[in-house]
Amino acid sequence: MGKLDNKALALLLFRISFGMNFLFHGIVRMPNLKNFVTGMQNTFQGSLLPEIIVTPVAYVIPFTELIIGIFLLLNKFARETLIAAFVLMNLLVVGSSFAQKWDLVGLQSTYIGFLFLLLYFTNDRQK
Repeated sequence: MGKLDNKALALLLFRISFGMNFLFHGIVRMPNLKNFVTGMQNTFQGSLLPEIIVTPVAYVIPFTELIIGIFLLLNKFARETLIAAFVLMNLLVVGSSFAQKWDLVGLQSTYIGFLFLLLYFTNDRQK
């Protein structure tokens, strides 16, 4: 780390912070996966999103978060991983909008802004 300039160090720490964030979102949901899915089903009950869509997506979210977190921490496939994170966050924005959870939409939009910065400043040649 001593040889990194401030921009490179800031990007490294930013990526690690987001990697930890996504990783632990996935990790803490794994042991309580059924409760997480049930909570998602309850959140969307009475919304326009049918349970047939909510349930499989709810099962996939923690695994996706875990994988995104691991790849961000390992700095592997950075561009593709950040694109996957964008897709996940936009999916969450759509879901939160259907549930009319506008505070979550705002938070998720903040994540999207930070993901933009990570992608924008990530070297295109990183694998």
